[in-house]
Amino acid sequence: MEINFNNDDLTSEVYEKPVKKRKWDRWIYFAILLLIIFSLLRWIISSWVFDYADGFLKQQQFDVKFTNDIRILNYNIKEGSVVKKGDTLFSYEFFSDANIRKNSKQDSIKNLIDNTAFETHLATINTEISKKNLLLNDLRTRIEFWKNEKKRKEKLVYINQITPNELANVERSIDDLQYELSSLLADIKALNNERTKVLSINRVKNSLLTVDNKISKIQNFYISPTNGTADRFRVTNGQVAYKSDIITSIIHEGQFVRAYIDINDLDEFNEGDGVEIKLPYGFNKTLKGKVKKIYSISELKDTSLLNKNINDNKYGVVVDIVPLDGKSWKAVKISNIPVKVRKLKFT
Repeated sequence: MEINFNNDDLTSEVYEKPVKKRKWDRWIYFAILLLIIFSLLRWIISSWVFDYADGFLKQQQFDVKFTNDIRILNYNIKEGSVVKKGDTLFSYEFFSDANIRKNSKQDSIKNLIDNTAFETHLATINTEISKKNLLLNDLRTRIEFWKNEKKRKEKLVYINQITPNELANVERSIDDLQYELSSLLADIKALNNERTKVLSINRVKNSLLTVDNKISKIQNFYISPTNGTADRFRVTNGQVAYKSDIITSIIHEGQFVRAYIDINDLDEFNEGDGVEIKLPYGFNKTLKGKVKKIYSISELKDTSLLNKNINDNKYGVVVDIVPLDGKSWKAVKISNIPVKVRKLKFT
């Protein structure tokens, strides 16, 4: 039996199972294309249909702040309390007064030392005046004695019992004592003047210390200028509120939107026009409102909360927007948030 190794019927091809083609990826690509087209059309059509403005949802509020540094001593109300005009909100002191009181406490030992030195000095002056008054009394007694002696010796000279020289010696003694008396009176006057001056200086010092003590004990009270509800306390008891820091706010009922209309769109907005307000941050809410007031003077847009990419139009016309038909936006419980305002072009 012969084997034919050149048999052409044998083949080395490997059989492969046919792969089924996927079709779902085409639908994904198609959906993405539709989404892109829809977004593009929406962007193009919305600019034809709507006018837009950027703004803030605000609440009517009165911010409590000072032009000087102050320290809060004690709050008379609690956060969220209903406040009426004339109610005392808190007590405070000016920060400079607090420093004065602090320095006064630090200088208390120095004041005691100064008072001791003053009393010692005054006691020395009084002692010196007392000594000189004793010498003064002694001099006056001696002068009186020699004056009497002079009268007696004048009689003796008259009857030639003694010589005039002895009378002259008595007169010289009287002159010396009177000169010493004048010097002593001058010293006493000078001491009395010094004593008066020292007492006057001490009175002024005590007066200033009294004023200092009164100032250090002053408590000022802040009275609410309006009705409303007290918001959170941004400065706690004992803390310092620096210039222009907001301590707390008095909130009134009623919210509004302050928007900035581009100057090019000014003719599209009129007082009384209805608008829609889109809230950010996933609120998924649209508020209804109307234009209450369009102000005459344009101003720089406050971009602190608005989109940072706003660079094309720095100026805008200020517009106030209020709830439609007097309805409230109480469902929105926060304020000072950026919003987007839109208005139909054909209304």
